Amino acid sequence: MQGESSQEPNRARQRRDGVRLADVAAAAQVSTPLASRVLNADPNVRAADETKARVLEAAERLGYVPNIGARTLRQRRTGLLGLVVHNLSSPIYLDLLQGARTEAAANNYFLVLGDVDELLTDEEAYRILVNGKRIDGLIVQGGHGEFDQRIADIAHALPTVIVNAPPTLTETVAPLVAPDEGAATRMLTEHLLALGHTRIGLISGPRDSPTNQLRVEGVRAALASAGCALHDVDTVHLTWSAEAGHAGLRELATRWGNSSTRPTALIAGNSLIGIGMLRAAAELGIEVPRDLSIAAVHDTWISEHLVPALTTVSLPLREMGETAVRLLLTDRPEAQQIIISDPPPLLHARATTATN
Repeated sequence: MQGESSQEPNRARQRRDGVRLADVAAAAQVSTPLASRVLNADPNVRAADETKARVLEAAERLGYVPNIGARTLRQRRTGLLGLVVHNLSSPIYLDLLQGARTEAAANNYFLVLGDVDELLTDEEAYRILVNGKRIDGLIVQGGHGEFDQRIADIAHALPTVIVNAPPTLTETVAPLVAPDEGAATRMLTEHLLALGHTRIGLISGPRDSPTNQLRVEGVRAALASAGCALHDVDTVHLTWSAEAGHAGLRELATRWGNSSTRPTALIAGNSLIGIGMLRAAAELGIEVPRDLSIAAVHDTWISEHLVPALTTVSLPLREMGETAVRLLLTDRPEAQQIIISDPPPLLHARATTATN
């Protein structure tokens, strides 16, 4: 008996940590939106007292931690908003962070930064965030399908806005703010086509990444409009890193050998990949842009200081950060997809691309 009683608190804690709003709604036999409004003490909710009591009883019995909601943002706020991305050291996110920081400060909030991979895999960090109410809202970078449920759980516990994630994730859990990924690679491809390149290859992120898929579609669409095609032999899908760009170009060079039909231009899935590609090109004796033109998605301060300077297309990341914060401060941000198309992607033609 002593062993059973000593394990009971752990079991109860596990139930509390795993309980979602949908579980409370199911136990109370009401819809999830109604359960949310009852638990957030919405004065305008239309429900019988018996129904409200049933929801509250179910939440207490299951140990549910309610959504602090935008109401808490105004009444008992900490003054802190969180922003977590996959790689804080990446220069790609500087504009996103700056946009979010500026908008947060304009509304008297301080922005706290974190690593999304740690949040989504570290159980203790997750419990502190969700149950501890240390921040008033969270901007989280999505895009990794295996973490969709964890992000959904976070969104039920506190106001959340997702940046860069599969649209399907946002249909039920939280707003999504994203750029037009396909427009970026279409613009790069059209730039290369205008320079006379008709055989264009691609080194990009993981094949199953939604962001990668949208960027590949942009390349294919632009090539198809010009009567060209993206060939599998000219594509490599690795990670979003400089190391991947370096390894990817070396792999392509091995595939091509001395073929006279190899691409005359390559698109990098992001500027970090492009940096790695430039290093590999130098090692392989490939002169850029005489032998091979290279263009990349995302403009960073590093891109124009490379030798040769990297041609890029910039996305409206600053506006994404601003929009994400504004959504967090909305009374009840609806689960919706917001594509930031103003300003549109901007081409920065530099020394790594030239006429074929």
